Amino acid sequence: SSEERRLRLCLRMGLSIVPLPKRIKSRKHARKVTSEYHRITERLHHTTSSDERAKCAAELQAIGGVDAYQQASQFNTALHSTSRWVARRLRAHGVLAAGKPPPHVLEIGAINTQLLDTPGLHVRALDLNSQDARIEQRDFLTLPLGGALEASGASRPYDALVCSMVLNCVPDARRRFDMLVCMRGQLRVGGLCFVVLPGSCLSHSHTLTHDSFADCLRGVGLAPDLAAETPASAKLAYFECAAGLPDPAAALRFQRARHERRSGHGSQPPRRKSRGADFDVDLGGALGFGERIGRSFEALQPS
Repeated sequence: SSEERRLRLCLRMGLSIVPLPKRIKSRKHARKVTSEYHRITERLHHTTSSDERAKCAAELQAIGGVDAYQQASQFNTALHSTSRWVARRLRAHGVLAAGKPPPHVLEIGAINTQLLDTPGLHVRALDLNSQDARIEQRDFLTLPLGGALEASGASRPYDALVCSMVLNCVPDARRRFDMLVCMRGQLRVGGLCFVVLPGSCLSHSHTLTHDSFADCLRGVGLAPDLAAETPASAKLAYFECAAGLPDPAAALRFQRARHERRSGHGSQPPRRKSRGADFDVDLGGALGFGERIGRSFEALQPS
């Protein structure tokens, strides 16, 4: 078999033998791979030890690395199609309609081509580790603000942006804030932003709640419509947001709620129910469009 030939070749060359990862065929296997991948990459992000980094790299290789993680993510998204929800909401808003030009959509962290394959949309899909020729391999945070650059040299803000199961993969709270600000910076006024998170990021977080995260979105100019139709899911949290000006009052409410929640734990943090316990956003500084508030530790100082 091909596996036996690979083993013989490795032995002849004196290479270490790492079993090929099993193909993802079940939700249980997919959840195990994604959980392990996040656990290992979180350790990798925080360690400064070369030995620990080597250990993490070996563990990532053993589970199949980023390719196995993306295969697991593709398996999960096949069960919860964000693209169908996005297309349905764009139709409800009249953005996607017969006789109208195709809306320009930016997809961050595209692990499949479902949105690219949706009729009537003009989609630019990005991912750090593209698995398809139509998905651009690029770090979203390196995009210039203002939308797509047209042939004339002018920028064209996007009509919609999709960020599904990506914020939770960003390794630290400050970069999540940077990402939210950049997301708003890519959209036209009134453009739609679709955010999907694991529900545990809000129900298990030691610092955020569903309500405070909604204020976080308002703070950067992505006002969520909490009455909008979303897929029924016990596992995922969906937000449909309209792009407008940042709301400093909402940002301050978020900072205050985050501060109170963190302070309420005292010296003993609560039991960690899942990886969602670590989900946080360090909002503060430039919110975009000339709006600014202090960093959370500055804004809450008594005057």
